[in-house]
Amino acid sequence: MSDTIKAVHATRRQVAGLEDDETWRAFLEQTVGQRSIRAMTEAQLRRVLLTLRARSGGAKSKNFKPSPKAHVRKVFALWGDMRRHDLLENPTREGLRGFVARMTATDARPDGVGDPDWLTPQDAEKVIEGLKAWRRRALARQGAL
Repeated sequence: MSDTIKAVHATRRQVAGLEDDETWRAFLEQTVGQRSIRAMTEAQLRRVLLTLRARSGGAKSKNFKPSPKAHVRKVFALWGDMRRHDLLENPTREGLRGFVARMTATDARPDGVGDPDWLTPQDAEKVIEGLKAWRRRALARQGAL
């Protein structure tokens, strides 16, 4: 079972009114046009998960505190926008960390920066421009631009 399917089932339990199997399947069909989770693509599963999280109050950590650094907030905002448009294969914090590490890797620092919160303004600029370019390419492939 994929991690996304597990997350869908876990989040479903937090949403009132989806306990009944027929109601659950109607919700799935209304959300992505499929009545079975197993028949869904990964993008459809993520769409279901995002919809469930929105109905459950977001399922965000209560300890979340935005970074005081504007350049870090910009990185998170772009990543979140790409996640909402279903442009990411791995829309998790770990996926963002991997992207940041790849974008900031240099000869002097072969592993790059390990977390977006540790970005300098110069490193953040590289990451921001990389995310913007990725977003443009992905939207162009979808025909949205």
